Amino acid sequence: MSIVKRAVGWLLLNDPKWTEEKRKENVLIRRLDIFFCSYISLSAIVKYLDQTNLSNAYVSGMKEDLSLLGNQYNLFTTYFNIGYIICIPISVYFINGTVRPSLWLPTAELLWGIGTAGLAAVHDAKAVYGLRFFVGFCEGTAWPGTMILLLSWYTPAEIGKRLAVYQSATSLGGIFSGALQSALYTNLNGSHGIAGWRWLFIVNACITVGVAGWGYYGCPDYPNKPNPWAKWLRKVDVETARSRMSQQKRELPKGWSWKTIKSTVTRPTNWAIWALYTCGGQGGTGTGYFNLWLKSLVKADGTKRYSVSQLNTIPIACACVSIVSLLGFLALSDKFRVQWPFILIAYVNGLIFSSILAAWKVSDATKFASFFMLNICTVYGTLIISWLGTLAKHSAEERSFLVAAFVVTYYSLTAGMPLKVWPASQAPHYKIGWKYAVSMYAAAIVVLFLVLYLERRQKSLEAEHVDEERPLDHVDSEEKLEDVGDGALPAEDVTKWALTLESGHEGSIQTRA
Repeated sequence: MSIVKRAVGWLLLNDPKWTEEKRKENVLIRRLDIFFCSYISLSAIVKYLDQTNLSNAYVSGMKEDLSLLGNQYNLFTTYFNIGYIICIPISVYFINGTVRPSLWLPTAELLWGIGTAGLAAVHDAKAVYGLRFFVGFCEGTAWPGTMILLLSWYTPAEIGKRLAVYQSATSLGGIFSGALQSALYTNLNGSHGIAGWRWLFIVNACITVGVAGWGYYGCPDYPNKPNPWAKWLRKVDVETARSRMSQQKRELPKGWSWKTIKSTVTRPTNWAIWALYTCGGQGGTGTGYFNLWLKSLVKADGTKRYSVSQLNTIPIACACVSIVSLLGFLALSDKFRVQWPFILIAYVNGLIFSSILAAWKVSDATKFASFFMLNICTVYGTLIISWLGTLAKHSAEERSFLVAAFVVTYYSLTAGMPLKVWPASQAPHYKIGWKYAVSMYAAAIVVLFLVLYLERRQKSLEAEHVDEERPLDHVDSEEKLEDVGDGALPAEDVTKWALTLESGHEGSIQTRA
């Protein structure tokens, strides 16, 4: 019965065991989850849809209608990535004090929705190049902007699960995107004289624009500069949010300065955490070649082992592994308020199964299991972002810069690296590929311990700084007491004053600690 009462109390936010402060926190979290997290989750889904709709359209008649030749399809992705990379540093600068995120992010989404609709009207490859660049440019702000906002509202005990939900929404988009695109093509092909592949862009654009509209209301901005259009965010919620960030000693955006830039560049932990994310990302690049291996498999009679339909549906299980891993690992990281052990598990997992695939001379069943298990490693990025809230709590601008650096580096490397490491001509057994993945995971493990060392060294220095201040306070109090004792005040007054000063001194130490 008590369990039922507690469940009802949690649902109605009136658990009698909660203090008033706890109730205010839970009300704030509930409101953020309903309005803000619903927006970013929907945004993640449509973002993935808008990134994958081109491949669906390409195999659904776009190639023939536009007479696409050679590597033009590859160039569509190249132009998208160029726009994506250019936008990220620009957006990180503007949403830290220049433009409200509740204006910047939904407007960018609205524009990429319009750009997606424009793809329905193209008649040659050059038009696609321009629109793909434009869509990539507008999409570039979504992921880093979302990470920055999440780190400004949720504490270390909460951030992991919200990051997991957001990343899982992306994987969820991957699960049903193929089915959605197939249904649209089947039912709308030729409707009103419009080809099915063009309808894909039209419908995706309508969904994107609708989600962008919700963003103007659902995006809360920052606790120190809340969104005036977010009427669901009350004054007491904003005050509670500021108090929570103050208790966590997590700074909110103040705007860029030369001092901040210098700290960003010269702080060793920043370089180490960047290397940790980059090595992990490069180690995981091989998971995207699962389809090519499946396609290469043949039966004893020489026929393909899997049909085209199976080649598209089997990888869905990989997305499911990613979702379960995200929710499980991030929930545990919230519970124990620590991320590095779970990052280590992910990297060791990657090292083991990449080594198996690097050896290659194993059974198909072992390879199959290895490809699936490698999807557990996808949790590394979300765990690092969660850890970043603690490692860079002293500066919102440094957190923003690092998030941008993570993405820019990843997209820059993956733009050209696969041509040398994972060339399609060598599929499915790559001369360098899996050895490269093994080396990256091994390097990531080393860097992880470096980050851990730097974090503990920083905590030690901060503790020493506090200890150095305390004796000075003690001396000041004794000097004041001696001055009083040498004066003409009665002994009773001296005693009362001493007790008062001592009490105040203890209070100041408690507050500082």
